[in-house]
Amino acid sequence: MNESAKDVTIVGGGFAGLAAALRLLRAGLKLRIVEKRAFFGGRAYSFKDTKTGETVDNGQHLLMGCYHETLEFLRELGTLDRLEIEDRLAVSFAEGPRGRFDLRCPRLPAPFHLAWGLLKYRGLGWRDKKGMAALMRFSKRAAGNGKDLDEISVSELFRRTGQSEAAIRKFWEPFGLATLNESLDLASADLFVEVLRRALLSKKSDSDIALAKVGLSELYATPAQNLFQEKGVVIDFNTQIESIAREAAGFRLATNTGKSWHSDRVILAVPPNALGKILEASGGEFAGLVPGLERFASAPIVSINLWFENFRPPRRMTGLVDSPVHWLFDKSRIHRGESSKHLTLVVSAAHALAMESKENLIGLAVAELGRFFPELEGQRPIHSQIVKEQQATFSARRGLARFRPDERTRIPGLYLAGDWTNTRLPATIESAVLSGHKAAGAILKPAP
Repeated sequence: MNESAKDVTIVGGGFAGLAAALRLLRAGLKLRIVEKRAFFGGRAYSFKDTKTGETVDNGQHLLMGCYHETLEFLRELGTLDRLEIEDRLAVSFAEGPRGRFDLRCPRLPAPFHLAWGLLKYRGLGWRDKKGMAALMRFSKRAAGNGKDLDEISVSELFRRTGQSEAAIRKFWEPFGLATLNESLDLASADLFVEVLRRALLSKKSDSDIALAKVGLSELYATPAQNLFQEKGVVIDFNTQIESIAREAAGFRLATNTGKSWHSDRVILAVPPNALGKILEASGGEFAGLVPGLERFASAPIVSINLWFENFRPPRRMTGLVDSPVHWLFDKSRIHRGESSKHLTLVVSAAHALAMESKENLIGLAVAELGRFFPELEGQRPIHSQIVKEQQATFSARRGLARFRPDERTRIPGLYLAGDWTNTRLPATIESAVLSGHKAAGAILKPAP
């Protein structure tokens, strides 16, 4: 352990900050966590709907078996049993009222499980699947070519590998939008290939799908808060770091509440826009700490929660093909103990729809559900809840990889974490947790 790191301040109480805090707590360091809101959770949290009393996530998050760092974090936190992990890849897609197809992969070693699942998948033809196989072979060979692939878009990658229009619309686009949260005309091919390689082309267990049986806050944020309070970690809620200054062998942090304190080490586990404000206010060498920080834009996600009197979709998770609404989740099959007809419809890369009114979004969702499920014709939801996360993720655009910073900065003792840092992953929970673990590791094992 780094003996000079007597205490650490972690700024940000999302997955990245909490993962770093848990690692450092286990190592015996003195911690302080600063969170601008009154609760932990960052951009992945849940709340109680006031009318129904049910748990609503600020966005439906899906985990996979390849989320090794996340699963380890939940294991260390003691909440891994709050996930339901399927032991085989199974995804449903709907193409209008009659076209419903299930991709089911058998318990075979990877990538044979996926190859067999696609072979039996009725939603695509033989020529479509042949092109998909070519893309997967390319992805297996592409390790180490990230720099070149980051300069082209996912759509360009599809053209170069001969993907059919049907394969793109019915499979790759739902998969890509869900994992990258950006238009495939803009998104980095390198990030897409990395996700494909990790999730579908590695170990069979890496493609397992995991969903939280409880709200996101109950999965990790509240248990982490309880643990840290029990262990004597200082937590400053409703507090923002306004500036940082060098002081002796560490730093002095100033807050919007008027508090300030010395810390030997600091982890800034905040999004790019929040980091930019802190660094600019700190001035001097802090102002230019992350070159290219202004290049990081945001991509929104819209979640439309609807309750119907008497409707339940045939699957708990369904991809909607050729629809402005991308995924449908049956929350009564996901959150255990809730028996209502709560549906969540997710729109990724929702740059346009995030600007629409609540009424327009509800109308769109109801119309799309009626198109895919005729039994809903004429029915109106008995309740609705719209969640717009305008800055849900960083925009995973091509050409951004070289600007993603490492966990160590050029200022000794100051570290970065967050899903947008140099993890080689898009803005996923796994990327956030990995970044937190990397920042904690840098403190515990200093560079030579």
